[in-house]
Amino acid sequence: HPTFRTHSMSHCGAPIPEGDQARVDALHRLDVLDTLPEPAYDDIVALASHICGTPIALVSLVDTERQWFKARVGLEAQETHRDLAFCGHALLSPTDVTVVEDATLDPRFRESQLVLGPPYIRFYAGAPIVTSDGHVLGTVCVIDTVPRLLKAEQYAALRALARQAAQFLQTREAAKVSQQMAIDLAATVRERDAAVVAVQRRAQLREEAPAHQVR
Repeated sequence: HPTFRTHSMSHCGAPIPEGDQARVDALHRLDVLDTLPEPAYDDIVALASHICGTPIALVSLVDTERQWFKARVGLEAQETHRDLAFCGHALLSPTDVTVVEDATLDPRFRESQLVLGPPYIRFYAGAPIVTSDGHVLGTVCVIDTVPRLLKAEQYAALRALARQAAQFLQTREAAKVSQQMAIDLAATVRERDAAVVAVQRRAQLREEAPAHQVR
């Protein structure tokens, strides 16, 4: 598999979108970064690669200074610096698939070491992963080493896979909230039970005390 280089390059990364810190905070609340692979996300990249006919497909999540791949096919790297991220540009278009037909002809990317060197990116298409709150967490993207375009139905499938990824992530967040509620409830029950035991113990001590000691 090709690898991404992670040192600096001559081209500039994508502009930071307005409200990016809130977006990053939403991503961090999921506790998904640096987690182990999961079949649900692996299936997404397998389908994306197959449907679009590309050697590389990723579920890319864009952190403050890096993009991290929750799932990947055709690529060994687990993450890259955000300045290297084609997906960083997709954050600026939350309702559209970001398409780069030939990166060597695109002034945003033609000087990138990912274009001039391995994995020699030419084609890129990234569908934004958007939460119900409107935060773009990253993309489901496909990459090829030759210039190309996709058919309309392939772009539609990429959007559908991105919506599925968003749903998986939000289900994860809901499960985390439910788990915390269960923990809080258990703590409340333990405190209540301890208070009940304390009251019962005091009552027992009163009953056991001699009559002249009872107030």
